[in-house]
Amino acid sequence: MEVILKRDVPGLGKAGDIVKVKDGYARNYLFPKGLAVAATKSSLKEQENLTSAQRQKEERLLAEAKEYAQKLEGKTLVFRVKAGKGRIFGSVTAQEIASEIQNTYKIPVDKRRVLLDENLKELGTHEVEVQLHPKVRVRIKVEIRAEEGE
Repeated sequence: MEVILKRDVPGLGKAGDIVKVKDGYARNYLFPKGLAVAATKSSLKEQENLTSAQRQKEERLLAEAKEYAQKLEGKTLVFRVKAGKGRIFGSVTAQEIASEIQNTYKIPVDKRRVLLDENLKELGTHEVEVQLHPKVRVRIKVEIRAEEGE
């Protein structure tokens, strides 16, 4: 019997795959647990529509990410922090960098997409990589300066 998987099934396939399984396995395990549906003409057509919609969405997100990457390419973010004797108090975090990108360039960036090994703790210019999409990364400069009057 051919079935369309609704969810990933270890050892069988990923969601959306059409796989051939034994009748008893489908009736007694896959169908009751909601892991698969029978591969009828209507379910195949529905799966095809879902797949094409997902592909279109992925293409749109990739194009959007590339556009954002062009906006960010070569840009420098400047942070003014309290410092004394060449060292800063505290650090500049991925959250602060993501917020600054959102506020300055109106680009939605999650803090988990700002790829830092550790928070920035020194004055000067640092290169930071931002992942806008699994296939799109952009490098920006983060400049940390001491606040005026110090």
